[in-house]
Amino acid sequence: MKAIAFLFFALIFSTQLNAQVAVDANLPDYVRTGGISGGTLESVGSDTMNNLMALWTEEFKKMYPGIKPSVDGKGSSNAIPALIAGKASFGPMSREPKASELQEFSSKYGYEPMLLPTSIDMLAVYVNKDNPVEGMSFSQIDAIFSSTRKMGANTHATKWSQVGGVGAFGSKAITCYG
Repeated sequence: MKAIAFLFFALIFSTQLNAQVAVDANLPDYVRTGGISGGTLESVGSDTMNNLMALWTEEFKKMYPGIKPSVDGKGSSNAIPALIAGKASFGPMSREPKASELQEFSSKYGYEPMLLPTSIDMLAVYVNKDNPVEGMSFSQIDAIFSSTRKMGANTHATKWSQVGGVGAFGSKAITCYG
């Protein structure tokens, strides 16, 4: 069985592309604090960060069992508006916030939001096991999925022949799911 998987990454903050994060070995373990006995911990934002946010909130709940975590993956564009409206404590984003979003937050609260780069998004492209195409370049993936063509594709690919498919298979339409 042959499967083709292409991985490409989008950073939470593009400026972190080459950054290396070192953990201070002398950093003390977290110590549970008093005064947190209940309530809801709301997270509204990036759907691609749902799993990570769910893991964090469940670990937090182990330390503070009275807390009810809520993770709502409505998309990064909903993160800062939810913070501004007081509907969320956390606004996970899988992109840099726009200047206008930062300005809206600052106008409401009088300070900039704290941005904590935590991870990268990882996306995968899979094709049917019987697909004879051995591999694709980022430019070819760009031609299939992108409207901006920032990876070098000149046109939108709709047939497998445009991304390396040959023979009868090359004339077949590319069908995207998900």
